[in-house]
Amino acid sequence: MCGMSLLSRIRVPHDLDPSSRAGLMLAAVNVGMSYQPNLLTRKSVDQGIITGVSGLAGYSWGVAAHSALSSLGSRVGGKRGQVAGDALVVLGAVAANRLLAWREHEPAWRSAARLASGALAAAAASGMASRAIEEIPSTPVRVLTTTGTVAALGGGVYGVTRLFGQQIGALELGPFRSDRGGDLAQDQDLTVNPLTATGIGLAVTGTLLGLAAAESRLTRLWSRGVASLFGGEPEDHATVARGLSFVATGVAGAMALKLVDRQLNTAGEGMEPAHAVPPDIPEITGSPVSGRAWADQSREGRRWLSMVLRPEGISSIMGEPAMQPIRVYASLSSAPTKEGRAQVLLDEIDRTKALERPYVALWSPTGSGYVNYVACETFEYLTRGNCASLAIQYSVLPSSLSLTDVKLGTDQTRMVFAGIAQRLAAMDPKDRPRVFLFGESLGSQVSEEMFEGMGVFGPESLGLEAALWIGTPEATKWRQQLWGDRTVSAPPAVGPGDIYLPRWVGDWTQLPPDEQARVRYLLLQNGDDPIPKFWTPVLWKRPAWLGPWGKRPPGSPRHTVWWPVTTFFATFIDMLNALAPTPGVFVEGGHDYRLELPEALRGVWRLDATDDQMTKVQKALRQRELGWETKRRWMEAEEVVGPEARAEKERKVLDDVATWTGQTSVTPADVQNIIATDCEPT
Repeated sequence: MCGMSLLSRIRVPHDLDPSSRAGLMLAAVNVGMSYQPNLLTRKSVDQGIITGVSGLAGYSWGVAAHSALSSLGSRVGGKRGQVAGDALVVLGAVAANRLLAWREHEPAWRSAARLASGALAAAAASGMASRAIEEIPSTPVRVLTTTGTVAALGGGVYGVTRLFGQQIGALELGPFRSDRGGDLAQDQDLTVNPLTATGIGLAVTGTLLGLAAAESRLTRLWSRGVASLFGGEPEDHATVARGLSFVATGVAGAMALKLVDRQLNTAGEGMEPAHAVPPDIPEITGSPVSGRAWADQSREGRRWLSMVLRPEGISSIMGEPAMQPIRVYASLSSAPTKEGRAQVLLDEIDRTKALERPYVALWSPTGSGYVNYVACETFEYLTRGNCASLAIQYSVLPSSLSLTDVKLGTDQTRMVFAGIAQRLAAMDPKDRPRVFLFGESLGSQVSEEMFEGMGVFGPESLGLEAALWIGTPEATKWRQQLWGDRTVSAPPAVGPGDIYLPRWVGDWTQLPPDEQARVRYLLLQNGDDPIPKFWTPVLWKRPAWLGPWGKRPPGSPRHTVWWPVTTFFATFIDMLNALAPTPGVFVEGGHDYRLELPEALRGVWRLDATDDQMTKVQKALRQRELGWETKRRWMEAEEVVGPEARAEKERKVLDDVATWTGQTSVTPADVQNIIATDCEPT
């Protein structure tokens, strides 16, 4: 009695209503689940974002669903009706989950029905617990009980997930290849501090709740305003007010996105000191004789064009005579329309006589306009420079912000191929070049979607001798059509036709030589690459790569449970961490394909080179990557205004180069030597 009397006098925070308490319980469960490993390692900030969003999703659903269930139950039979209703929902969910057990390739309605039953059951169960706490007469005891329950749920779920030996997908790939070895198939090993991540998660949740509160306040203001104009009570105009708030927040969000878009566009078009001077090579777009202004090329365009291999460098590596490779590029700003940009590229093809070379490749760039230099340089080395490379840009933003530009990119690429087909038709068949296609990341989707609905006949319809795609996004329809109803739990056979869709690089490298020789069109992907796994349905639908343990493809996380909303954001964060390469150090993992690309290109495109030549090419590719990145960073540091700021920037570059090269320290002279020797290795 004394204890109860003491508790009754303690000042405690304001007690929660039953719906808020139920929401807090579901938030705790989501927070515990948010710490599950996914494909790659993540930073504390990343974990905080996932935790914050997951917690808010659980809270919002708990409050809304519990409120609706309580309202319905009370109308039927008061408090007893509420309890009975919750119990029926939970029992119904158990039955539904048995009847609607997960299946690979299941229809959307089945996934949605299972999710709905499970989500309603979670709200009902938390509601039953919340109502039990509500029966406690003492407010302090209710608050303490709520706090203890929430802590137990969050900590308990977190602890239970650790009992099953969960592990990120990157560590599930077994022995992997890397220039430096190690135990992680990822360029950077990121670690999470649980306390830091929890603090960030609370901050994220608080911010989102604050935005929600601001939106509610704005709605109340709109309600009063509408009531003053048209009469009635503010509550009578709640729906109209909510609509006005939605429009207002939508406009504000659009303006913010426009500002971010403008800033990113500026960065994507910016001139870098290392690439400020166009190469004096007629075969290159933007050269003085090309008639195309160097300033009109984008940042990625200028990088790719100025890094073209020189004949003497090719000859030195290959030990044979070489020609100057052709590189032509149509930047996003080269013309205001997609038709105009396609024509710019075709004009450059005509000017440089690109189709008179025996090897021609169209490189479908990523969202930023980036063309994979490892693949392109391999192509130029192995053709002894007697080749032409073509690229057309559809965005200057990162791929994650260029998803709405896929159709634009596909249309442009199709137009370019139509123009090439017209020119090839006018040529003597014996003089026509071998034509190839390469796509990376969003560029893979852009180029593959040309073949939607065409199956194996798509690439052949363009006269493509061979194609290589890496990291194809999951949303790509052509790949979905090719995969069909195959299972991810077993290595796929070659097909349909001479197309191969491996689940991970190991499927390709372990394919028997005679089967590899059949493949002309290869869609390569790493098992732990989030790009081929991330898409909208992961928000609400369990993907095949998180199916039953033992039936997951290589690279999937061990024993991680799919969780609505949480898995979606965890995979999105993985996508942001999937590519942070160390210059000059090739690894296999995440969205990094540098280690596999040279041999894959050599084999699928059937380009001639001896093993000794390939060894020299592999070394040169690494040297060039290190040399050019060092040059970019050093020249940028040299442009910094002010001696102290410049010295600080230079020190940072020296530290980075030391890390890249595995040395304890490097000097400015070392940096200059790397730039002088590695940009054009001999």
